[in-house]
Amino acid sequence: MNTAIYLIKAVLLITAGVIGANIVLESDLMRKASPLMRPFCRASNLPKEGAVSLFASFFNPTAGKSTLAGFYHEGKIGDKETILTLLMSTFPVVVGESLFRVHAPIALVLLGPFIGSIYIALRFLAAFLQSFAAFIYARVSFPPLTYSEEEIAVDATGTSYTQKLKTALKKSGTTLLRILPIMVVAFLVIDLLFTRGIMNSISLLFDPLLRVFDLPGEVITALIADLAHFSAGYAIVAALLAKDVITPKQALITLLIGSILVITLVYLKYSLSTNISLFGKLGMKITALMYLSSITAKVLMILLVSVVM
Repeated sequence: MNTAIYLIKAVLLITAGVIGANIVLESDLMRKASPLMRPFCRASNLPKEGAVSLFASFFNPTAGKSTLAGFYHEGKIGDKETILTLLMSTFPVVVGESLFRVHAPIALVLLGPFIGSIYIALRFLAAFLQSFAAFIYARVSFPPLTYSEEEIAVDATGTSYTQKLKTALKKSGTTLLRILPIMVVAFLVIDLLFTRGIMNSISLLFDPLLRVFDLPGEVITALIADLAHFSAGYAIVAALLAKDVITPKQALITLLIGSILVITLVYLKYSLSTNISLFGKLGMKITALMYLSSITAKVLMILLVSVVM
């Protein structure tokens, strides 16, 4: 494998993918799908305020959570409704902000269409299970409400297509400047470790522990890199795949374990403080329940890969 050619191709394809994804997300395509989202929000039996916040999360997760916090502090929605609304918003948040905008283009390029697609699908499924479980619980817990689907809406931004394009390009530029250097450095470092034979020593050190998951010791480098940035983890998994150190099954399990580590770090560093600032003491309970829900879904995905592949 010619490392320089590989990295050039990867950078070009990732750049194109991230820009394309941001243009789609900043366009009106999601808003045009709103007739499909309103029935889901209403069918949850959430009060109108919860349904409005959930609907807004499909377009802008930050706006959806802020709107919900406003309703909560005004006393228009209670603790239980607030928590269930946030749990149900997991799928649109993960799909729109975490996966489609950034993770998917990078995973498909670095990991290849086959493994990349399966990994993204597993993350979609994990997020869907979290949202669907909360949806079922809310539908059973709350009585049907009388408001119409048309009452569930978010204001149109009124932004011109030119401004939307500029916004998409700006977001893409910010993302690419953050992830591309990390990805390239991670790939080069792991290539150097193999060239110098250092990876063999790393493998021997961590092999007994990782064999519990049927993983070779070399994947510890990907798991550590994940804590720095997910793109570094993807790059190292891609390098291990390219050198036939791990199988596709082991790659997926490594990525899922890495995502658990990343989620833990994110919840400790960002989500806890954000939720407390928005919802007060309830924010601690929200964070704990959402974290437990996320980890449970990821563990189920690991079991699924272990059994099916």
